[in-house]
Amino acid sequence: MTVIFDMDGTLFAGDSQLRFARWVLRRHGWRRLYLLLVVPGLALRVLGLLSGQGMKRLFLCYAWGMRRDELEQECFAFVQQELLPALYAPLRERLEQHLAAGDETVLCSASPMWWVSILAEQLGFARTIATPVQVPGERVPFLPHIPPPGNNRGLVKVERLAACGITHAQVGYTDSMTDLPMLSICERAVLVNPSARFVRTLPQAEIIRTSQRRERGVFLSLRCLLGW
Repeated sequence: MTVIFDMDGTLFAGDSQLRFARWVLRRHGWRRLYLLLVVPGLALRVLGLLSGQGMKRLFLCYAWGMRRDELEQECFAFVQQELLPALYAPLRERLEQHLAAGDETVLCSASPMWWVSILAEQLGFARTIATPVQVPGERVPFLPHIPPPGNNRGLVKVERLAACGITHAQVGYTDSMTDLPMLSICERAVLVNPSARFVRTLPQAEIIRTSQRRERGVFLSLRCLLGW
């Protein structure tokens, strides 16, 4: 049986991209200078002059110039100290049940592969699909390249899953309506802390609600961007 898990908001609360930015900025305070680039980018995004993928590339400038080995160390520590302790208990239990049953487990996330692959390895996922943000040299470049088909979100998830030979799955776990294309190839959907609108869209789906509050909102985003 093939089982697909989204990551952010599904395995834990909030956006791991914001979490990792906060992690780096708390440890390397001078990198807050990246806001000089991100704030104009946000304005361009609001005006529709910058794509979501372009914004993601610009957002990653907080890691600009970081050595590859340093990035890897930061990602590993981030997963160990922040993501693993934040896992929703019911989702970790479900994952462990699938692993015990011998199911093919796939972690499919829009976040950069930088830390998604580490979390997937720690949790025992058989396959990992994420946004492949490239670091071709020894240091993180400015506006790191994301190869086609681009940001691993929406229909792109389905494309990348198909490229890995996965065109059908028995179960799909997600918290977001942006994963409706992914759920379209799944026999059964499991929604994690879904919105009322999401529940109305998929009334037959199983619902898991966790005791932890969801991390979201403008103020949370601002705190992460500032490294607070």
